[in-house]
Amino acid sequence: MNISETMQSLYANYGELEGITIECQNELIAIGINNNAASAEIFLQGAQISRYQQAGQDPILWLSDECDFTKGTSLRGGIPVCWPWFADIRKNPQAVQTQFTERMLNDLEMHGFVRVRDWEISKIETPSQDLTIVELHYQIHAEQERQWPFATALVYRVEIGAELKASLSVQNQDSMPFTFSQALHTYFSISHIDDASISSFDQGKYIDTLDDWNTHTQQGDIVFAEEVDRIYHSAPNPTELSDKNRKITISSEGSNSTVVWNPWIAKAKRLSHFGDDAYKEMLCIENANIMDDIVSLEPQEKHTLSIVIK
Repeated sequence: MNISETMQSLYANYGELEGITIECQNELIAIGINNNAASAEIFLQGAQISRYQQAGQDPILWLSDECDFTKGTSLRGGIPVCWPWFADIRKNPQAVQTQFTERMLNDLEMHGFVRVRDWEISKIETPSQDLTIVELHYQIHAEQERQWPFATALVYRVEIGAELKASLSVQNQDSMPFTFSQALHTYFSISHIDDASISSFDQGKYIDTLDDWNTHTQQGDIVFAEEVDRIYHSAPNPTELSDKNRKITISSEGSNSTVVWNPWIAKAKRLSHFGDDAYKEMLCIENANIMDDIVSLEPQEKHTLSIVIK
């Protein structure tokens, strides 16, 4: 369906639900959610949550002012869904890479392909004035998808209320086992990077991707005075982000890895859809299955990665 037909279908199915709006932002369709506890926005492209804000509070998620909302370009911010590989495919374990031909490896984009594909709404429910549930799905037919040679069903359930819960379920519907990496790549909005810190990681081991992927030990809270791009394994649960005037708690299930990222000054100037000073107002805490924490599924097996933010 084209945008007009999709909009008409969404209006017919969900347009009369209280607190639900259906919008077209440039080339992308978004579902707006507003209830007594919170407001949010979810784009069909990538099933990407772009906004979440508790009633009377500052936004929890950050979205770049330079997003152009064009089809085929992932939004810079919110919660991109990275699947079935994370970051550069060639930085993934061999169990992930060997599922692709050498020619395919040269053509695969960063963070997988589902973040730039249109997902479908399975249902929208409003069980109470304080809770809205949006469920989306993306079906992969192996013979039709050049970037993933396995039949797979992805279901993404988002619960918007006093807390934000997002659960990504992956089911192997193929006759062969497969292996993937993934992340819910959450961008958090902060007052200023100088005022932000992340606790609970003291004495934890991490891989510093900016130091030739060497392993280090965290000393105290994570603070930011330069570019940070780290992979923490056996990460504590929950994790707490402290800002100038608030604390945000992130809990997860189905993941033992956490990526912490801020591009800092030089990289901010090279990133697309990212302002030169935007690094001051955001940081990423990404719950993931990467490196030794990748997921292998036998036929009909399912894995669910969930996060709760409050």
